[in-house]
Amino acid sequence: MDNFSQEKARKKKVTEVKTLPVPFALGEIKTNITINTNTPSKLSKEQIINQAIQFHQKGNILEATKYYQFCIKKGFNDHLVFANYAGILKDLGKLKEAELSLLKAIEIKPDYAVAHSNLGTILKDLGKLEEAELSTRKAIKIKPDYADAHVNLGVILIDLDKLEEAELSTRKAIEIKPDYAEAHLNLGNILKDLGKLKEAELSTRKAIKIKPDSAEGYYNLGNILKGLGKLKDAEFSCRKAIELNPDFTEALSNLGSILLDLGNLKEAEIFTRKAIEIKPDFVFAAWNLYGLANSIEEAEERINQCLKIDENYVDAKVTLSALKLHQGDQSLFANIIKSTHKDHPITRAIKWVSTLPKLPELFFNKEALFDYVINKSKKDRPFYEFGVWRGESFKYLINTFKKGYGFDTFEGLPEDWHNEKQGTYSAEGSIPKIDGATFIAGKFEETLPTFYSKPRPMASLINFDADLYSSTLCALNYSKSVIDKDSILIFDEFIINKNWEQDEYKALNEFCSNNNLTYEVLAVSYFTKQVAMKLIGV
Repeated sequence: MDNFSQEKARKKKVTEVKTLPVPFALGEIKTNITINTNTPSKLSKEQIINQAIQFHQKGNILEATKYYQFCIKKGFNDHLVFANYAGILKDLGKLKEAELSLLKAIEIKPDYAVAHSNLGTILKDLGKLEEAELSTRKAIKIKPDYADAHVNLGVILIDLDKLEEAELSTRKAIEIKPDYAEAHLNLGNILKDLGKLKEAELSTRKAIKIKPDSAEGYYNLGNILKGLGKLKDAEFSCRKAIELNPDFTEALSNLGSILLDLGNLKEAEIFTRKAIEIKPDFVFAAWNLYGLANSIEEAEERINQCLKIDENYVDAKVTLSALKLHQGDQSLFANIIKSTHKDHPITRAIKWVSTLPKLPELFFNKEALFDYVINKSKKDRPFYEFGVWRGESFKYLINTFKKGYGFDTFEGLPEDWHNEKQGTYSAEGSIPKIDGATFIAGKFEETLPTFYSKPRPMASLINFDADLYSSTLCALNYSKSVIDKDSILIFDEFIINKNWEQDEYKALNEFCSNNNLTYEVLAVSYFTKQVAMKLIGV
């Protein structure tokens, strides 16, 4: 699980895609001898080794351990003994001892590819990633068609942030073994991290087709679909993962996250709490629970729960200072801005909020902020939305205003946005079908001049979710004619992102400066990054 800058691809809640290392490989039994005694001292050397491996293969770890240890004590220099015993040591958490056992196996048989590959797995778990890469590459050099080693190399390369190489290695495993479900699953993970979500979806679906009972496959697919904005499909996939593995805590937590995006807050909380019930130290589920808070007191209680689990969870520490600030206590924030967290994106956002003439209302999820704004808006007017994607926010707002105008390319970002590539958040050209909606497809600079060349009704509210500085500024400039003192502007990515001051925030302030306007901030959410305001001087 990454430590969560909460970038938009996760849609503001914590998610994770699982990468599966290949199970520790066992050396093959030497003969088909069947042993009917559990007394090693009465057997030949070969019989003892074979019996150890037989017990191991059948899952009788206690007896396998007894036999392996007997072999080692007797000085049997057999590569299978040391290589296989390392697997038991690994499962016991004795990684350093497992490493030494594998090194002994390699000393006995330097060209034993399985031992080199397994050693790579151990070294990875020990955090020795460069050594792990070298060891796994050695296995592949010895045995180029060793599919497991290619998969494990891919897993190591992911941790080394060598995603393109990881993709090549995993694709090689699939070339060798086309029906390798774990390889297809891992490839989907890699493609997701590379921003190739559609390809990631196809690869993960292939893994599920090969292995239909894979809870991890459905879980990963749910996260990828969430990144694609296909929330209902993502919900179904996460539910399937939980059906296959009811105690799958990550799937329970992520289903809660998806349900929150869908506005099903009650059920979102049920699944998030279930994840915490199974795994009380699941800090990311506790963080997601904070996003379901209904009051500042409840939010503070849940943030404290995060910090009880992990006192060094920076996002929670900084957010707690914001909650205190909104309750009139600035002391914790005063300490934060003097600490090493003074330049944290949340800290910078709190600092901006603290300079406002009046502290805005504080909310913890999108629906609560929307409801607050709706209650303050002129409901007899239509709303406008810049950045529609799959239309989830639009569907929520149309329930009140009945008429709305949505603008989007429906082909994703028109240009790169920090670490997000052009085309991210694409709806594949699919325009939502929503009663009361008028959608205008295309780049803003191409569609807005024509749209606003005719008189348009004044806006009840405008939801800006275009992310980019350039797109947001363009939307502001052209929509000025439908904004008055009663129009409420909501910005969906205004704060919290790593470079938030260069995006919607910059566009708004430049627009106001150019038009001699100021603004009053009505509401803010540090969890969803939203800010709602009215312009002064229009």
